[in-house]
Amino acid sequence: MKTNDTPITHIVLFKYSPSISWSQLEAHFRTFSALQTTSLHPVTKSPLIKSMKMGKNRSWESYSKDLTHAFVLEFDSQHDLDYYLTQEPVHLGFSRDAAPLIDDSVVIDIIDGQLFGSPAERPPTAPPLADDRNVYKGHCHCGQVSWTARLETAEHVLCHCDTCKRLGGGPYSCNQIISQSDLQIVSGTSQVKCYTYKGASGKDVRCYYCGNCTSHIYHHQDAMPEKVIVRTLLLEGGNDMAAGGEIFKEGKLKWVRDLEEGLVNGTM
Repeated sequence: MKTNDTPITHIVLFKYSPSISWSQLEAHFRTFSALQTTSLHPVTKSPLIKSMKMGKNRSWESYSKDLTHAFVLEFDSQHDLDYYLTQEPVHLGFSRDAAPLIDDSVVIDIIDGQLFGSPAERPPTAPPLADDRNVYKGHCHCGQVSWTARLETAEHVLCHCDTCKRLGGGPYSCNQIISQSDLQIVSGTSQVKCYTYKGASGKDVRCYYCGNCTSHIYHHQDAMPEKVIVRTLLLEGGNDMAAGGEIFKEGKLKWVRDLEEGLVNGTM
């Protein structure tokens, strides 16, 4: 049997964090369900997911291991499933946003009636990122979470808003706004946690950080749903990147400019 050309069932069970809100769960389920029409084959542009069932565990038996919700997805082939899991940008964005909501999970892939045989081979990660000179590796302070980010230019945009000062404990933060598909969490997704607050637009902003060492990885704003704000100073080579712009200049501390001028003139 050619398993790469055989329909495959992808079964996912989640244990959700008790700290997440009802509105977060609603948005999560709504986005998951939408993948049936938004997650597309790279060539045919048809939906990768042929069918989806989802529901909450209602068994009276005590064997759920606190896994409360199940999702059953059907794909035409192993190739389609592999692309969905490793490269398809809409699903990758969904996975990044969902990671902080989930405490544990179980994933099983089955082919109907196939009870013996070897497992599927693990596919390589998305090849476009591997050889792209504009892609930078990043990792948190403790090293449990690593990621890659594709930047248009190797530079920081400094943010002087009060929120960045309070979150980072510094005079400003170093960032760049990129597309969701240009950020990939490589390892430690289960360690990524989320803090949600109201941004200057009045809409929610989700701050994603390592739950162990608290390094901030990126922010996702409802005001810019297709974009993420990645912390550029955590990327390899970040110390060598120039400052290419500033936002919220009205919040700039006076001594930041004085320090810059003093360093340039050699008086400090």
